[in-house]
Amino acid sequence: MSLITLDDFSKFDNHKDIKIPGIETTWSIVFNDAFRAKASYIASKVEKLYQKQTDDSYDQKLLAMSDSKRREVIEKDLAEYRDACVNGINELLNDGKAGNQIYDAFGQSTEVLAQIIGKLNDECDKALNVSEQQSQARMARYDTDR
Repeated sequence: MSLITLDDFSKFDNHKDIKIPGIETTWSIVFNDAFRAKASYIASKVEKLYQKQTDDSYDQKLLAMSDSKRREVIEKDLAEYRDACVNGINELLNDGKAGNQIYDAFGQSTEVLAQIIGKLNDECDKALNVSEQQSQARMARYDTDR
């Protein structure tokens, strides 16, 4: 009888430290199924709000409004988008202050927060893709830049 060993899984590590340039805090998170589900949900919520604001029909509706009403709607929608990103970062990094800390550090840019959410989602996928990690480890043996 043949024996199949799964030693490649012994190097699996889904605990990651997250460091963002310009911020002294380091966040430790675990990329697992629960994180993946949470990150996917948050990313889809943020994307939905972004799509709403960039839709042509949205622009047409805004143009049909009075100046004061248009300003009110834009400010409300941008606040909703910002809050979704701030709260999403808080939830993903398990830190109720992280979203605002990052938001302030990057010049109060909601777009930066949205991109960080996307990056965390991507990094989770990479961390949980064991076969990709194994392939990269094998290729590192042939790395000529050492």
